[in-house]
Amino acid sequence: MSPKPQLDLFAQRAEPKQAAPQKDSAVLKAAAKPAPEIGDLFDTNFNADDIAEWELLFRDVPQYNYHFKRAQIASAFDRPLHKKLIASPAFERLREISFLGAIDYLFHPNGRPANIRHSRYDHTIGVALLSQRYCRLMGLSDADCDLLGAAALLHDIGHGPFSHTLEPEFARRFNRNHHQLTNQIITGEVDLDLSVNHLLVKHGVDPDEVIALLSKKSDHPHAALFSGPVNIDTLEGISRTKTYVHPNHVHCHPRLLLEAAVKLDADSLKRLDKFWQLKEDIYRNFIFGPMCFATDHLCREFVVKNAPDFAADDFLLTEKAFLNSHPPFKKFLHSLKNRIELDGVADVVDHQLSASASSFDLHEAKVPRREFHINKDVEVRCFADLSKRYYEEKHSFLRRVGSLTDPAQQAAAASLFD
Repeated sequence: MSPKPQLDLFAQRAEPKQAAPQKDSAVLKAAAKPAPEIGDLFDTNFNADDIAEWELLFRDVPQYNYHFKRAQIASAFDRPLHKKLIASPAFERLREISFLGAIDYLFHPNGRPANIRHSRYDHTIGVALLSQRYCRLMGLSDADCDLLGAAALLHDIGHGPFSHTLEPEFARRFNRNHHQLTNQIITGEVDLDLSVNHLLVKHGVDPDEVIALLSKKSDHPHAALFSGPVNIDTLEGISRTKTYVHPNHVHCHPRLLLEAAVKLDADSLKRLDKFWQLKEDIYRNFIFGPMCFATDHLCREFVVKNAPDFAADDFLLTEKAFLNSHPPFKKFLHSLKNRIELDGVADVVDHQLSASASSFDLHEAKVPRREFHINKDVEVRCFADLSKRYYEEKHSFLRRVGSLTDPAQQAAAASLFD
């Protein structure tokens, strides 16, 4: 009996919906009118020419499903170690850890409330699929496939409730962050799940080498798959995040980007350059933009002002369990949806800006800023050389944020659930 064919979750759907050719429709729309204005929350640098260029660079883009069903996953992964890691309690927990944190409760991908929110589970499956694809393209050994695939599956295993939103406060108050918890799960030092370490050892994968890959301290020949500027985590993560901001105008498929990073011909570098531009746009205007920043900042402020209610072990919970344990935070989170767009954030242009300019008190907070650069003069011969072509500069600036955690706001939040 012939073996059951392995499912390619990157492949195009067997029966795609009939529609006008994507390229022609997008280009015609772009020529007819400028890119749609998203407003202050999602101010974008992409214009009609950018959209048309994306369409030319990514012709005949296959379907990429950002949410994976259990049956699909079971068919897509053929290594026993990978199957067992996916079935582990620690990995299953990621189903209830949001991808972007609190912003997932305020803003839905593609702007459609009916859509399923992105999770760390689905993101991690996507990263692992890229690792698997890379191993096949490079013809790597089973041992390397096990190692790189395990690192991909475990790279986010230690994320706490609301991902990066609340992590700074857990780190400051309890010295807990997702890097630390990830290492503890891999080494079997935390009761959350002891099976991960056992599975790695049983299948001949060194837990310390997995940690080295994820902490960017590995000398493995393919370590750049996790440590370079164009790594499989950011390829999947940025492609996923773009569904929040550019649902209809940006078509970057993570598999095509990975294949470009392996092939590295002239057309491939053009695709990667465009991806680097997209990454800058998403960080500047969304991840570090007003809405995401204000949401994260105000949620952290709530934790600071209600510190006695929170404990170190809350970091081990799923979001559902976290919200059930902290009803006031749940009420506050939902209150943001009604207030943050009205008066939650203001960029600092003039440092003499008076607090009276807002409907409530403003205070300053430091916001990260990244500048993304491309050095087109360097020669790129392999995946690792991409770190010479693409690089970032990190800065910060001040942004003024209104406090929504005063008693009046708490009362308003509570009234939503009476």
